[in-house]
Amino acid sequence: MPEFTPLPTNTPPALAHALKALQGSAGDDALSPPAQLIALVDVLRPDSTADAEDIAIATKRFIAMCEAIETDESLRRSLRHRLLQLFDGKKQVSFFADSGILPNSGFFSELWRRMVQRIFPAIKDPASLKDSINLIFHRRDDCEWLDLIPIDLKLRFWHGLRIKETTDPDRQSDEKMLFDSLSQMLDAGDVLAIRIGAMGLEPELIRLSPRIEERDSPFVALARETQQLSAAYRQYLVAGEWPADDERQLMVLIDQCREIMVRVRARAVSIGTSLSLTYLLSRLEQSLHRLEMIVRMLAMQHRTAANGLTSAPFEATDDEKSLVTLWVEFLEHAIRGEGQRQSIRDHISGTIGLLALRVTENASRTGDHYITSTREEYLQMWRLAMGGGFVVGFMSLIKLLSSQTELAPLGYFMAYAMNYAFGFMLIHVLHLTLATKQPAMTASTIAAAIGEIRGRMRDVEKLATLVVDLIRSQIAAILGNVLIAIPTAILISLAMAAVTGQPLMGPEKAHKLIHELSPFDSLALFHAAIAGVCLFIAGLISGYYDNLASYERIRERMEHARWLQSLLGEARLARFAVYMDNNLGALAGNFFLGVMLAMVGTIGFLTGLPIDVRHVTLSSANFGLALASLDFAVDGATIGKTLLGIGLVGFFNLTVSFALALWIAMRARGVAFSQTRMLIAILFRRLISAPRQFFWLVRTPAIENNKP
Repeated sequence: MPEFTPLPTNTPPALAHALKALQGSAGDDALSPPAQLIALVDVLRPDSTADAEDIAIATKRFIAMCEAIETDESLRRSLRHRLLQLFDGKKQVSFFADSGILPNSGFFSELWRRMVQRIFPAIKDPASLKDSINLIFHRRDDCEWLDLIPIDLKLRFWHGLRIKETTDPDRQSDEKMLFDSLSQMLDAGDVLAIRIGAMGLEPELIRLSPRIEERDSPFVALARETQQLSAAYRQYLVAGEWPADDERQLMVLIDQCREIMVRVRARAVSIGTSLSLTYLLSRLEQSLHRLEMIVRMLAMQHRTAANGLTSAPFEATDDEKSLVTLWVEFLEHAIRGEGQRQSIRDHISGTIGLLALRVTENASRTGDHYITSTREEYLQMWRLAMGGGFVVGFMSLIKLLSSQTELAPLGYFMAYAMNYAFGFMLIHVLHLTLATKQPAMTASTIAAAIGEIRGRMRDVEKLATLVVDLIRSQIAAILGNVLIAIPTAILISLAMAAVTGQPLMGPEKAHKLIHELSPFDSLALFHAAIAGVCLFIAGLISGYYDNLASYERIRERMEHARWLQSLLGEARLARFAVYMDNNLGALAGNFFLGVMLAMVGTIGFLTGLPIDVRHVTLSSANFGLALASLDFAVDGATIGKTLLGIGLVGFFNLTVSFALALWIAMRARGVAFSQTRMLIAILFRRLISAPRQFFWLVRTPAIENNKP
């Protein structure tokens, strides 16, 4: 049995046992990660990364481990050897070049791979360093608690290993392991450079930056420079002679590549982007960052080397501290990437979040028109909303007549969907307003305003003014829809009764429609929330198709379509192409909104689940039809309760859709808002001092001075 130096008295028993086990045998399979390292990380790992007390305990364990290797010479040598043994004989290129970087398979292929691996996990390769690291840090949240360990403690740990110590009996074998790791790191740099050169010539990238083909591409130049520098580094590892050219030219090329990516992203704002381009730019940025880290580590390795290969990347001088910091950053980035590699949620949110920024920016183009700040705009909002309510009155009639026919469930779905879809599209074509379409459009405008806040009171005041304008505009739109939809439906019902000689619907159907709007006796509010989700999705669809129109150059393609030229003529086609380019997103959003509203009720009918939708304007029109069909024989309490239900339906429609749209807009922009209390206080003060401004355009001096 080996003799142990007594560990510090504050070393937890479980940690002491794991540390002493490091001096045992490595196991039968030399290629497998040492079981002692797995056990050590299991001891250090906190029970929960969300619990501050658990993180504090993990930090204390980490401190105790540092103290132990600083006081126990035998333990220090054993741990150092185990760590280097982890690299011995392993395939390391994939670890350095792939860990934490998106694969080239594309978004949907990678999504499918993760779904399959969730059911049938991949077999770990014991000869792969990347898989060995995954076995040690096998929990998805390992990167989180590692991030919370102070950097000073991490530096203390690596410095305490004293890899350069010459009295180590395993020194010769450890130097060989280190040499092999540095060689494979160079191979990984070559692989990354070739990939970057290929990605830099992708048609998706060249389309947005044609100058890449017009002159020497920095992506291709980067690949050549990396290969030259890699060959010089290999000569250095063998002969100890540092190359005349250092890494500075390579860093300049990396910066040039990033400048092109910045221009491509800026260009995508005006002419559109795609999921494949978003995925490509993310992967390209990750690869550039990884290549930069590898080159910096190799260059710093040279600067810290005193006698050729006798140096190591974990020493105590100032330059060596920088190297340790680089190494720690690289390890954490790789561990985080591998921990998230199997996560379906992270894959979707990470890529879709970038695309959502472009989608929400397209939605915000329309959102500005839904926020009124002048008297003319406010009165115009009323007029357009009343026009929208008038159209919805006829949409409710068509829906009711469709329900009275004998159709299969699919037939009812098609009838309702086309009625809603083409009705909403007609409202847009006539330049009218549907109140519930506003939140998804205005949320990105609010998010953009939040992003400009720098913690100043004046900025919050401007945001409060924008919110007041939004609330007033929303109220005008809803009231304009509802106050016209109800009388329009009543007049239609009375006219139909006069023509046919009987009510538009029977008493049972009429009472059912009224009952479905009760906020207390039905699921109206739950159904209104479902409609809010549909409205949110419709807003995203609008932004997506606006982006598609720009990206696919719909206007130019329509203008060059011969069959359209022969059908419409050049003059009409030019006007039609411009209209579709400007309105494709809105038309698509309205169409799919109608389909979704019809689909939810159909799914509820087919499955027997209590799911349906309640849309405030459609519900108002239904109430008018039912009220007239009952010859207004409804008591005042029921009318009051129904009107309250309509108001709450509108509130849930708007609140749910706006909250979801604002959340995704802020997430896509990377915006956080910490002045919520201040904003609420300002809004409350304005509500008390001048409540009319929330319902009518009243400009007080205080508000006028804080116009956005």
